[in-house]
Amino acid sequence: MKKIGFLILITSFILFPSCKRKISDLEFEKEVMTEIFPSLIDSTCIDIRLFTNFPPKYGESIFDKTGHYIGVDSTKATKEQKQKLLEWKINTEKIKRDTSKIIIAFDSIIKSSDEDLKEKLEKHFKNVKAFVTKEKVQNEYILDFKKIKLNNRFELRNINQFPKERDRFWLTKYNFNFSGVVFFTRIEFDQNKKVGVLDAGFVCGRLCGQGFRIYIKKINKKWIIEEIEETWIS
Repeated sequence: MKKIGFLILITSFILFPSCKRKISDLEFEKEVMTEIFPSLIDSTCIDIRLFTNFPPKYGESIFDKTGHYIGVDSTKATKEQKQKLLEWKINTEKIKRDTSKIIIAFDSIIKSSDEDLKEKLEKHFKNVKAFVTKEKVQNEYILDFKKIKLNNRFELRNINQFPKERDRFWLTKYNFNFSGVVFFTRIEFDQNKKVGVLDAGFVCGRLCGQGFRIYIKKINKKWIIEEIEETWIS
């Protein structure tokens, strides 16, 4: 009887680690997304106050004989322009020193990209083949982003907490530093699950935003961003 119990115990130790390693393709993707999520936020989100804080004109515009613009002669800056530039620099530093959170709206529903990312993956990473799951295909999942610790001042809030109407969404005066909306698609992996690609976008207004194609890879057991391509801009 003792011998049988001992064999059962040994068998459990042998089988348990292998069972633990067997996770679904979806769970694997969620784990990778969770790991690389802070880097994705840092690489796509901005502080809209700095992005739209354009420097004032400083100097006199220069044109050639045909009337084509060449540049600016900063040595001919007026007293008023010098004052405005000083004010702009002071305001810029004030924003940079502000330690309050930068709020980003986020849709926690992660959907498949409209683009064929399998093709993009195989073109970018040479000699790899895109992974084709044998499991039941699921086009979307919900990312529990509130449990993911971000690296810096950004704070995500579910997009459902914001007005649904487009005009109200962007024209509402929030009592916090609202910067825009970020979204990510599902990740397309290679067969060995060592590299991947996903699409992303950051929208900072009705006519303000940028899209990205983000290539990721696993190096020394850690997922990192390998390259980011711009896909659209508004």
